Amino acid sequence: MFRHLSYLLAFSAFTTSAALSAQDDDTNHSEAPENQIVVTGEREKEAQQRVNEMTKAITRRPKIDKPIARQYGDICVGVFGMSADYANGIIGQVEENARALGIRVSPEGCRVNTLIAFVRDGHAELEDLRKSAPWLFESLLDYEYKRILRGSGGAFAWHSTKVKEVDGKEMAMMSFGDPPRDVVVSDPFTASNISQQIRVDMIGSVVLIEKSLVPGKTIRQLADYISMRSFASVDDMASDGPNTTSTILSLFTSNGQAAEGMTDFDWSYLEALYKLPSTAHGSTVHDAAWSAYRKRALKIDDDRTSD
Repeated sequence: MFRHLSYLLAFSAFTTSAALSAQDDDTNHSEAPENQIVVTGEREKEAQQRVNEMTKAITRRPKIDKPIARQYGDICVGVFGMSADYANGIIGQVEENARALGIRVSPEGCRVNTLIAFVRDGHAELEDLRKSAPWLFESLLDYEYKRILRGSGGAFAWHSTKVKEVDGKEMAMMSFGDPPRDVVVSDPFTASNISQQIRVDMIGSVVLIEKSLVPGKTIRQLADYISMRSFASVDDMASDGPNTTSTILSLFTSNGQAAEGMTDFDWSYLEALYKLPSTAHGSTVHDAAWSAYRKRALKIDDDRTSD
């Protein structure tokens, strides 16, 4: 079971960017060309409604008032549970997607902080990890752990995060009040730091995918799905329908009609997310994603000047 991965995580502490294991790889794989999504005949108002509804459906908004989490440091990708060749193909595509968004990629031999694991029973392995590697969940609140279980049912994703100053400096913990309450503040602390702007860094991400979901999926589809779940705090789709916007997040619920890669919506969402100010909150991604989608899919650019 996943105890092999738990042991590896506990003692290697993410120490290699290579494919971590080729155990139990009994799936068939094929690769298809990149999907090209063309938006035609869709009125702008209808498109906006669909994009806004999709953005609202997938975005994991924090219950407390803090900025939306993003990758600020270098990522180091590792794969467990697939053959080396297949794992390296996924790693290469995830890294390519990261670079397209301006996310830096660590050189070979780095410490893995973006882990992808293909497992037999996702729920069982998730519970096993909570016991054997609790440090993977230490930044999560109870409601955030429950969100991991939402979605398609066979794929699970979460991030370890850290609150920092807006310029990336580390923050300290101090106690205030009676009874005392721990508060994150700037280090060194000054009175003016109480209202200091902050950002939320993703310092690690984990994506678990059940092996039963893999047959019939291409390297591109899996890598693009993993990229969406790794680079943004989003849920996948529990179901899809004729009125939903095409997204790679419906990869495991699309009944054979899945997108062949990240769609215009997916790229628009990620590009918007990574162009927002570091202090931006979850609600701001809605307008930003629609603006990016208008330019990418509908070819409407309000910044263009007429002759």
